[in-house]
Amino acid sequence: MAIIKKNKTMGIFSMFNKNKNKETSTNSETNFKEHLIDNFFIVKLPIDWIPYKSDRFRAKTKNGKLQMSIINYANQTGEIEVNSDFFKELKIDLYAKFVTEGGYEPYDDLIVTNDFISKSFKVDDETQYYLTTARNVNGRGIITEIIIREFDDYSTNMTSLLQEIS
Repeated sequence: MAIIKKNKTMGIFSMFNKNKNKETSTNSETNFKEHLIDNFFIVKLPIDWIPYKSDRFRAKTKNGKLQMSIINYANQTGEIEVNSDFFKELKIDLYAKFVTEGGYEPYDDLIVTNDFISKSFKVDDETQYYLTTARNVNGRGIITEIIIREFDDYSTNMTSLLQEIS
């Protein structure tokens, strides 16, 4: 079942913020620290997550039970019309392949808005949370993929946190 929500401003696309590693807090109990991704995007991560670089931006908890990665890539067609239909076309078939070909067990938590799509899966002994968002930047469609892998049971709190991070 898809949940369609109204527009929400995405924090990951706060561009050209001068405070690259500024600590912030929100209405929740989690404190966040902002990080610059690909010299262009700002993402807010819980302060106890440890960022590190590899082939993409990554972060993890000290105990390693939670790992997150973020990757930005340009859409090959240039500018894109970002809306719920765009996200459905981009991800729904891929999510189905995760289940049919990858053996992932889907949770009933699909969210599609005009700003992002998210879905979670049980994969062996971990839960994987996916969130994809997109924007047009300098004439190009930029798609951002955020994946959290947690070696724990599914948590609706994690899906909410993922939306807050973005």
